Amino acid sequence: MKKLAEPTYNLLDTFYKYLFAAVLIFIPLYPKFPLFTLPLTYVAIRAEDFLIALVWCVFLLRLMVQKKIKFPPISFQFGVFFFVTLVSSLSAILITKNVEPLLVLLHLARRFEYMSVFFLIYWAGKELGTRRYFLELSIFPAIGVFLYGIAQIYFGAPVISTMNAESSKGIAMFLRPGVTLNSTFAGHYDLAVYLTMMLTFLVAISASINAWLRRLPFMALFVAFLWLFMQAGSRISLVGLVFSVCIVCYLYRRYLLGLVFICLIFAFIATSSQYISRFNSIFRFLSSRSSQLLIQPAHAAQTTKNFAPTPVPTTPLDISTSIRLNVEWPRAVRAFYKSPLFGTGYSSISLATDNDYLRALGETGLLGLLAFLALLLSIGKFLFYRINQSSGVDKIIIISAIGIFISFLSTATFIDVFESSKIAILFWAFMGLAFSTQSK
Repeated sequence: MKKLAEPTYNLLDTFYKYLFAAVLIFIPLYPKFPLFTLPLTYVAIRAEDFLIALVWCVFLLRLMVQKKIKFPPISFQFGVFFFVTLVSSLSAILITKNVEPLLVLLHLARRFEYMSVFFLIYWAGKELGTRRYFLELSIFPAIGVFLYGIAQIYFGAPVISTMNAESSKGIAMFLRPGVTLNSTFAGHYDLAVYLTMMLTFLVAISASINAWLRRLPFMALFVAFLWLFMQAGSRISLVGLVFSVCIVCYLYRRYLLGLVFICLIFAFIATSSQYISRFNSIFRFLSSRSSQLLIQPAHAAQTTKNFAPTPVPTTPLDISTSIRLNVEWPRAVRAFYKSPLFGTGYSSISLATDNDYLRALGETGLLGLLAFLALLLSIGKFLFYRINQSSGVDKIIIISAIGIFISFLSTATFIDVFESSKIAILFWAFMGLAFSTQSK
């Protein structure tokens, strides 16, 4: 019986590896077409949901044959987070009663799904060859994303977006002149964050190579992906990219290489009218706010019966920044005031907050935010600890994961990056791959 179980396990193990490889290819390349929308909700079921469920089925079969399992070192932090978010959801349904029960449970299940990918790749990447395979494989879908972006710009390839309720139904549109690029993603923010991950990998691979000539293919890919990144026009992702490039080159002690990459980034910025206009809009917004604070108040002696205040000249405001400051962030804070410990539940503060930390505070309360931050802190602690414990491919994985981790932390201050399905799945996959370097 034992002789029969071993080849069965090897077969399931191989199938499990390649099935998860299909996830890494499918997630970036397949646009967010909804298969169907659940009744009485706006939650869409997509093909990747079934693909991840299939991976779990194969893993469970594999586990039944092997009958042993090793959990990652931060399983406790994941468990605390899941427990707190479950209690928060039940509190929203039974106590505050400000959510649709089905909707809040679906949002909770979706977050469990995203984070479960961490465990799936952790258990798949126990061998160095498998980790190398996943690392190399991740570059090829990025090339496909680049080519589809070219097709959208120059050949009218369709755009599938979820930036509003109407387009999220899976309606195929076309890229209009002056509109930021989506490629295969649901919005330009998602594309920019994804490319930040891929650019970080390329920087880490380049930094691991000593000869400049051998770096050229990866630097050429960096330039191509950076050009596509500029078409997405995300300012906060640009900040995250600069952080990740700096930290990766610093950890590898490749200061000259880091300077080359930073110069390439700023050269693209200088030639991008889109980025220049977006940064100008921020400058005008901040200038208008500061000028209002510096206006001298009228003295009582100068007022008359027919006094009317002189209107202050205004400049065009940065719309996205204004929405965050005046609408989305105050809404999250109000939700926290309503239920400080457990928040008002998932889905209770609309689809977007554009700050993942405030969103966690509003939806899951102080306990939910602390559980989430504790999880992130544990990930960061592990990654920095593993730098000197790894070499070769594993070191590339660890250091690039650190760059991605830092960029996500900064990007999450202005984008709900941990809530976006494609991006969140890939983030947890890359973190799980980094943790698998210790799964021996």
